[in-house]
Amino acid sequence: MKRRLALCFVLCAASVGPALAGEIRERTTFFMVRGKTFDELNRQLGMNGPDLGRGARHAGSTEVSFKSNVSYKNQTGGCGIRHAQVTLDLHTTLPRWASPANSSPDTRTLWKTLREDIATHEAEHSHIAKLWLKRIEAKLRTLPPERTCSAMEARVNESVRTLLKQHESEQIAFDAAESRRIDARLKRKLQENLSRVAKR
Repeated sequence: MKRRLALCFVLCAASVGPALAGEIRERTTFFMVRGKTFDELNRQLGMNGPDLGRGARHAGSTEVSFKSNVSYKNQTGGCGIRHAQVTLDLHTTLPRWASPANSSPDTRTLWKTLREDIATHEAEHSHIAKLWLKRIEAKLRTLPPERTCSAMEARVNESVRTLLKQHESEQIAFDAAESRRIDARLKRKLQENLSRVAKR
């Protein structure tokens, strides 16, 4: 349930127009796991899940990429931002299981519990990235003009680099916190789901 974080912020000339607009592009892909017991499914997650480097595979991932086009304009007092387009690309990878007819109700409940937790975890990574997109936009919107456009571009680069480092730190901190609480949360959710099934 780790995430892949690909940070990219490209600054270059853009079309003229005094505007700052953010765009979010999201897509989800799935990888198949097969088996009729939870142990088999767990092994499949370790074999087929997204590879986040160094051969480590995980039950899900979220790739985060920030990209931007920025142009500048001469104005009273120096040079400011003419136009900025910030784009956030989010690619989430989640597991999918085609439950065989002979899988047990307990296995199906175990899988449902795990699958929902993985999806919730990855959705939180996306949520964090969207918050930082807004912060990047807000920062660009409030940057004061610089004496020259070269100085303005340097200020934009420095500001965005700082924000992206802060964003990455928050994503890493979230994963660290999750590693401490995930076992207790899954146990609680599983007990709730199994209790629900038993009452049917």
